Amino acid sequence: MRTVQSSVEESQTLDLVILQMEERLKTLEEHKDFNSVFQRVYLLMTKEMQKRLAADFFTDPIWMERLLIHFADRYFQAMDNLQSEKENSRCWTLAFRMAEQKQTFVLQDALLGINAHINYDLPLALHHIISKEKIWPDSRLMLHRRKDHERINDVLAELVDIVQDELSAHYARFIKWMDRLLRRHDEKLSSFFLSHCRTNVWYNTELLLNTTSLEQFKKEQQRIDQEAYRIGLEIATFHSRRFSFTKHFVPLSRKHKWF
Repeated sequence: MRTVQSSVEESQTLDLVILQMEERLKTLEEHKDFNSVFQRVYLLMTKEMQKRLAADFFTDPIWMERLLIHFADRYFQAMDNLQSEKENSRCWTLAFRMAEQKQTFVLQDALLGINAHINYDLPLALHHIISKEKIWPDSRLMLHRRKDHERINDVLAELVDIVQDELSAHYARFIKWMDRLLRRHDEKLSSFFLSHCRTNVWYNTELLLNTTSLEQFKKEQQRIDQEAYRIGLEIATFHSRRFSFTKHFVPLSRKHKWF
């Protein structure tokens, strides 16, 4: 089984996170692994976040960098669990299984990874960082954290077309044709994720912070995973539900980097 740099210990800087992402992307693409699609998107997004940190876009850039580092480490851990055949969350297991089966279009691979990472990993990352600060339930301090959380949405909203161009350049030359066919359904999906991130992710974070026992925390974590898994199933079966004839077209499309 292929190996990549492990993230046993939490990365110390965002520069190191980006370096590890680049190394992992290289390994995934060498093995023609469909998981490379989300890794490339995530690398692009992380680099854009780093630019915003340098430009003082966030209220507290030091806190935001800590969050971005831990957020990335949750993804690295999911990938490491896959490679070592350890248990993963249901939403990540679905994303990895679909990549392994190679029956999805490029856009689906990207969205499956985005779904698992934002809707499942992000509330857990926020819970971890905020719990360390011990600011819950101070409403004034939590408001500052929520404002920076919402600024993440602003960055992601700006990246929709940039991400599409990146996917077109590396995996799907005619993805913009599909974009027109689906009447920009990809951006509708992206808008859904952004609004979900703005509302449900923060809501789920507060529910996790409000738990008073490990049992209660695990129950909330499982609920969040199940919710992300349900969304993932919608993404994974989208083309077969709307365009059943495309099922046998996917392998040829991916081979020639069409869609």
